[in-house]
Amino acid sequence: MKYFTDRPMERVMMQIPRAQRDRPPPQPPEGHPCHGCRRYGEGCVLPCYRSVRDQPV
Repeated sequence: MKYFTDRPMERVMMQIPRAQRDRPPPQPPEGHPCHGCRRYGEGCVLPCYRSVRDQPV
């Protein structure tokens, strides 16, 4: 691709911006139903996949 100038800022302005990720929320304390859940912070759906997975068949 050809550029109009030889300034490095022109190349920076041509880059696609990347979305910045927020820091994950702090882990819930022990005794909380979501303690140790890998999906904590993504949105909770009840019944939790962990309780459904641990039920006998």
